[in-house]
Amino acid sequence: MKFGLNRKQLKDIALVFMVLDNAYFRFSAVIGSVAHLITRFVAPLFAWLMVDGFFHTASKKRYCMRLWIFAVLMQIGNSLSFVIWKEGGINDNIFLTLALGFTSIWLFDMAKDDAGKKKILFNILAIFITFISLAISIIPLPIGSGIILEGGLQLIPLILIAYFFHNSKLKQSVFIGLYSILMFFFYGGFELCSQGIDMFCVNSDWMTFMVIPFIFLYNNEEGKKGSKWFFYIFYPVHLWIIAILGNIL
Repeated sequence: MKFGLNRKQLKDIALVFMVLDNAYFRFSAVIGSVAHLITRFVAPLFAWLMVDGFFHTASKKRYCMRLWIFAVLMQIGNSLSFVIWKEGGINDNIFLTLALGFTSIWLFDMAKDDAGKKKILFNILAIFITFISLAISIIPLPIGSGIILEGGLQLIPLILIAYFFHNSKLKQSVFIGLYSILMFFFYGGFELCSQGIDMFCVNSDWMTFMVIPFIFLYNNEEGKKGSKWFFYIFYPVHLWIIAILGNIL
């Protein structure tokens, strides 16, 4: 056994902190805002592990289809939640962000293996999907209650960085760090430091760099085999449980 954490262990850690962060948004009066700050590695870690899985999966097609199927199902569930609770509905849909990111890097990957018009077409499609993803990270699609890409500004660039520098954790970390600095200024720069600790924690989504220690801790081992469907089920179920509790308590 190599030193560090395997894929299963990293996922388990991320799941625990994911629940904490989502609970914070429903119960912020009870759970301190520092919970949001210390969980800034969670979504980036899931995105990074997805890219690592991209290079090891037996079928990229099935992987991509799973993400899109659950992205659509999750969005339907989200729309239903707004019918039930109005403003208390569920906005989160990390599946959609991961599905778009996976599709982009798959197109870039297919472009590597083709030449001529196909190569150009795949690259254009990948770039188009990337820009669309970033756009709907800022401007919601006017569908139902509105579709906005969860963590898109942080995760889509991270997915591309993880893909293009897959063989170098150092290069990945450098570019993730540089992008985090860019996002720091996008979110307000040094003005964030003058807002007080509570607002600094709330406005900490730029801290994508917090995933870097986990990237280096990953020992490239799969770990104990678990169901590949666990996260796909756990993610929406835990959001619905938290939403139900948040709306009735």
